[in-house]
Amino acid sequence: SNNKPPIEEDFDSDQYSDKNDTLLTMSFNQDGGCLSIGTASGFRICNVHPFEETFRRNLGFQLPTSNGGGGSGGIARIEMLYRTNLLALTGHHSTASHSQYPPNKVLIYDDHSQCTVGELSFRQKILVTKLRRDRIVVVLRDRVYVYNFSDLSLLDKVHTGDNPAGLIGLSLDNWGVGGGGGAGGGGENASNVLGGNTNSTL
Repeated sequence: SNNKPPIEEDFDSDQYSDKNDTLLTMSFNQDGGCLSIGTASGFRICNVHPFEETFRRNLGFQLPTSNGGGGSGGIARIEMLYRTNLLALTGHHSTASHSQYPPNKVLIYDDHSQCTVGELSFRQKILVTKLRRDRIVVVLRDRVYVYNFSDLSLLDKVHTGDNPAGLIGLSLDNWGVGGGGGAGGGGENASNVLGGNTNSTL
């Protein structure tokens, strides 16, 4: 008789397994019902109650290897718009092989079509991005930019004091942003191909 234990799949051999991936950031959506997780390989979306992973996307980043190689990027900032298919993504490192996810761009990613549908570029590293159905708020170290979500037009630029943690408060019901006060310099560039399908849910 054969007393060998049943064969188990070796999930650790998969370079995109949990063992080989690295957590870079987490954020709740606006109603607290979903958790967005940025990792070295891409991102994951989890339902909070009951807690379960809804889906994950591997964006093709090279993960760290056991000999210390790799680890060229990942998603450093992620924000989900309620329970829609739209996410704001910002990369971890700017490398030649993954220049589409640099730390100075906010990419509006449509998970339904699995492509970028809008982009905001800055001269500084992005610290925080917040979403509302009608607004995108981007926090840099010394200023805050407010954009119209539908066409990515700039609505306001507020120079703040030195804000290395990217602290910001955003009202979800009325037009209101809370930050610091001070001076700075900047630069922004926006492109948009949203077209309007922001109502799909996960």
